[in-house]
Amino acid sequence: MDYSKFDIADFIADDNFVAWVKNGENAGHWESVVRNYPEQRTAILQARTIIQAASQLPAFGLKGEVDAAIWQNIREKMDEPQRQVRNLRPWYMAAAVLVLLVASAIMWFTMNKTDHSVYHELVAKAATRKNAFAECINEGKKPETVSLPDGSSVVLQPGARISYSTCLAGKCPRQVYLSGAAFFEVKRNIEPFVVYANEMVINVLGTSFMVSAYDEDTLVSVAVKTGKIAIAIQPKENDARVNLSAHQQAVLTRSNHALDVLPMNIAAPALPTVTALYSFVFADAPADSVFNLLEKAYGVQINYDKTLMAGCRLTASLDDEPLKEKLKLICQALEATCTIEGDKITVTTKGCHQ
Repeated sequence: MDYSKFDIADFIADDNFVAWVKNGENAGHWESVVRNYPEQRTAILQARTIIQAASQLPAFGLKGEVDAAIWQNIREKMDEPQRQVRNLRPWYMAAAVLVLLVASAIMWFTMNKTDHSVYHELVAKAATRKNAFAECINEGKKPETVSLPDGSSVVLQPGARISYSTCLAGKCPRQVYLSGAAFFEVKRNIEPFVVYANEMVINVLGTSFMVSAYDEDTLVSVAVKTGKIAIAIQPKENDARVNLSAHQQAVLTRSNHALDVLPMNIAAPALPTVTALYSFVFADAPADSVFNLLEKAYGVQINYDKTLMAGCRLTASLDDEPLKEKLKLICQALEATCTIEGDKITVTTKGCHQ
């Protein structure tokens, strides 16, 4: 079934989805849906929240201003012209009203509350006046590249977010907090680079790796493309670290902190197939194929004169380099100039020497 066009109401009206939320039935199917439709994570999470809240709804009414506000919210939503309810069975109509009531109540009582996900708790604990953090969120439907102040790059998958220290280029620790899936290419530096992904803490010096750590998932996965990383599990601060090398991956079960190390040829649950599997080793490769790969891997747009660069070819090994460093080396090799403005890159050249 194609879930790409489902909205919250569609998930709530799906018997199999409700059975999964309430009883854990057919969990493998729905976990694969979450992985295969990352743009639907928000709708799935909200639908789950509403179903769980509805199943625990107490048998008493709301009063006063709260009651009036909730019912006004219900009336407004029932009047929406695009609301697709004509195909619902009669009992779904009643369920829709209950869902709206529960959703409105949840929104009413939680709109001013702090998000208590592991991600937000860690960021709030780490942020101080001397160590402030900036946040980037990928709200689109394709990968989005974030260049960190220290020169490292992070490719955020749809729905993912990171918070990072704004003094990464200074003396403070290179710390990044992740919620969602992202591919990291870390610039080599004598200062350690640390990624906090739910209960998993990843320590690196310079390497590339993929992490998947969504708030609602039961697993945290990491796969190493190049270099080495060391994994620790919090709050087990005194436990020995687990080291991973290139082509190894690890899966953390969050409920019991069990960590399994696997070779890369075994599919790791919850780990998307993205930049981590791309090879940036080029042997006499045409310039257009190099730029096409970069656009696909990093979600950027590269503008260049195809006629002038028709004879340009590249031989280089760039797997260990962040995006900016890749572009710098590519443009040097092709006798070109690269200008970066957000996700748009302009390459100018007079042509390559044959």
